[in-house]
Amino acid sequence: MNQKKNKANKIEKDHRLIIVSLDAVGSEDLAFLKTLPNFKELYKHAAVCEHVESVYPSITYPAHTSIITGKKPIHHGVVNNTLVQPKRAKPDWMWQRKYVKGTTLYDEAIKKGYQTAALLWPVTARSKIQYNLPEVLANRPWQNQVIVSALNGTASYELALQKRFGHLRDGVRQPALDNFVHQSALYTIETYQPDMMLIHYTDVDTNRHIYGVHHNKVTKALERHDKRLGELLTALQKTGDMEKTTLVVLGDHYQKDVERVVYLNYLLKEQGFLKTKGKKIVDYQFLAKNCDGSCYIYANNKKTINDRDYQKLTELLEKCRTEGNEIYGIERIFTGKEAGDRGGDDRCVYMIEAKQGVCYLDEFEELTLEVKDMKKGKMKGTHGYLPDGEGYQTFFLAKGYGIKEGMVPHMYLWDEGVTLAKLLKVDLGEVDGRVIEEFLK
Repeated sequence: MNQKKNKANKIEKDHRLIIVSLDAVGSEDLAFLKTLPNFKELYKHAAVCEHVESVYPSITYPAHTSIITGKKPIHHGVVNNTLVQPKRAKPDWMWQRKYVKGTTLYDEAIKKGYQTAALLWPVTARSKIQYNLPEVLANRPWQNQVIVSALNGTASYELALQKRFGHLRDGVRQPALDNFVHQSALYTIETYQPDMMLIHYTDVDTNRHIYGVHHNKVTKALERHDKRLGELLTALQKTGDMEKTTLVVLGDHYQKDVERVVYLNYLLKEQGFLKTKGKKIVDYQFLAKNCDGSCYIYANNKKTINDRDYQKLTELLEKCRTEGNEIYGIERIFTGKEAGDRGGDDRCVYMIEAKQGVCYLDEFEELTLEVKDMKKGKMKGTHGYLPDGEGYQTFFLAKGYGIKEGMVPHMYLWDEGVTLAKLLKVDLGEVDGRVIEEFLK
């Protein structure tokens, strides 16, 4: 694109909006973040909510989709990170825009004539974002990461980023991945000057998964985030009128420490609800589909399942929940309707909520393992739990054009998209969120 033309077009826009997502950064981190220079400066005269309730299940893809649609997962359709593909050892993630029902903040911005950019923002693959490096993986042995990314994003833009900053990457390892994303973001701001930009940093999330919620490695990741925020501000100041710039910094969910993992598909297999061959599920009546701190139980909609089997499943799960059966890690059991009322997938038969220190995964070779004994899929911290748990909230901060300084005590993640839509003067259609009028001039 002709950069002079791009700059000329910017004069016609109301303002620019930059949204920065700090994955797995929560309310509990704010006390430390406010001691760091750049976050401390951002906090001054900002609109802030220190207790934002995430979605259910409180995981990355449903959360990020709620942020830009103003809807709960049940209504925008992204009810998990991954698809229900029981015959695949590694199911595909919900990478692509096609999984989102209805419109999004970036769709409406594009309709308004905004130039948009996104860096690793979940569920944006094959969207209409003009400068798009989506979060997508080569999930088959024959696939190449560069080609898969190019087919799902903006090929020429991605190749330019890869040429300049590809040497910074080391797969999905951190902080290398965020270093690549960050340099790409600075380059995008300075070269293309987008009117709306979505940036997703995962440094803290990765380190919490690997080391636990409060490890020193997480502290270092938070410090890196502070430095990145400062450099983003410098790039924005160089390339545009800060009086016409809105900067939003937010979290999507928090994490909890994990000591033990439970594989509910092992239980279903032992009860005859699920059949396996080798390391594959070949048939099932009922299937466990994990969301880490919670777990859907689905019925096979290609089968006719009688009431007796539904009753057997119900009695089994209730028995596993009762005192003396703590090995199954079940804190609460929600029906499909109850899961839907909380924003989850109401097509499930049940939604299982894990006890403190427990998470769920999908394998079926054994019932449970201590995290320290796991050889694969090891997570010392994770998310997916009920979002109203004590100390489990995240945060929202906005500053700049159209934003009024102030603080509200509580809001929901889906309120963010609705509030930002009003700031952009666009309509997201039927939504679940409310406009936080206290934040808008």
